[in-house]
Amino acid sequence: MQSNLYRGVRSPSNDINGVEAQPYRAPGAGTISPVAGLFPGALGDISDEFRNIQSDPDESIPLGIIMAVVGNLVTTLGLNLQRYAHSSGDRNIPYLQKKLWWVGVTLMVLGEVGNFAAYGFAPATLVAPLGAVSVVANAIYSTVLLGEQFRRRDVSGTLLVILGGAGLVYFSPRAERQLDTQLLLAYIFSDVFFMYSGVLILMFIAIFSYSRIYGKRYVGLDLSLCAILGSWTVLSCKGLSVSLRMTMLSEEDAFNSYVTYALLAFMIFTATLQIKFLNRAMANFGTSQVVPVYYVLFTLASVVGGIVLYREFERLRLSAILAFFAAVAITFFGVYLITSGRENPNDAAEDGFIPLDADEQGSLLGQGPKLTQLDGVVL
Repeated sequence: MQSNLYRGVRSPSNDINGVEAQPYRAPGAGTISPVAGLFPGALGDISDEFRNIQSDPDESIPLGIIMAVVGNLVTTLGLNLQRYAHSSGDRNIPYLQKKLWWVGVTLMVLGEVGNFAAYGFAPATLVAPLGAVSVVANAIYSTVLLGEQFRRRDVSGTLLVILGGAGLVYFSPRAERQLDTQLLLAYIFSDVFFMYSGVLILMFIAIFSYSRIYGKRYVGLDLSLCAILGSWTVLSCKGLSVSLRMTMLSEEDAFNSYVTYALLAFMIFTATLQIKFLNRAMANFGTSQVVPVYYVLFTLASVVGGIVLYREFERLRLSAILAFFAAVAITFFGVYLITSGRENPNDAAEDGFIPLDADEQGSLLGQGPKLTQLDGVVL
């Protein structure tokens, strides 16, 4: 059932990918917004809050894109500087005493902040696939700093990632609905999101039971668990980032809302579990297998999650949606070309993966949010 709330709103650009945005018409007095779904009583007293919903201005999305791209570039540079610090100079000197290593850590933190902030300005369906930028950046940085080979297929993969990234930006939503705590609650308590979450929980339980038996045989099992958890991490990250953004703009105080702390706790919980299953996959398979499979599963899960929870594709034509997923597929293939066929695939430390408890390479926030890095893919 299509709610009046989702018909669209008048934005600075009335034509959004070929669809004219219609002004929002509030439900009649005393009615409960259909978004309430399974729990209408819980949201019945905030119907008036939906009367003046606006879209984020078009200029906010390019800002989010810039934050995501720069964040990926800076984070991957920091990772490679840390790797360079480990392999250069006197190996008897602890890496904690090397200035270059700390420069790398600082850059990674700054990059993580940029990626986290990007979710507050751009749709999650756009920010998550842009993690492919880190794959291209890693191929270049590792060649310049670490002397690794830049292969012919890396050139092809880089061009495909650039082409796919341009398609993602062009066919993504040009404006997204401006979120606040009330609207976020309405989205979370909607029928469609509860059904979506229920399906994911059943999938997680089924895959988890099989992964304990066949996890060492099939790379997709543990990585599917990571992707499911990662999609929830991204969704909570976006909600938290938007809340903090609105607090900075003095539009609301996120620190006085229990929703902010619930999102933060859920994000940390899902990110921690994601690290566990990711390390388990890395213990059984090389990064040449893990990176492309994880990137595909994570991106698909994040895009679908953004569509379901935040209604990010609600005003796109079918042709634009199909073109968006075609661009995602092109990006997938580019990532595969860059990450596959590398030497020492089972040597985790040398192939770009450093477990969280073995080094400070990983972090908890930032693709959504970033957890650690595999051969340049920020997870």
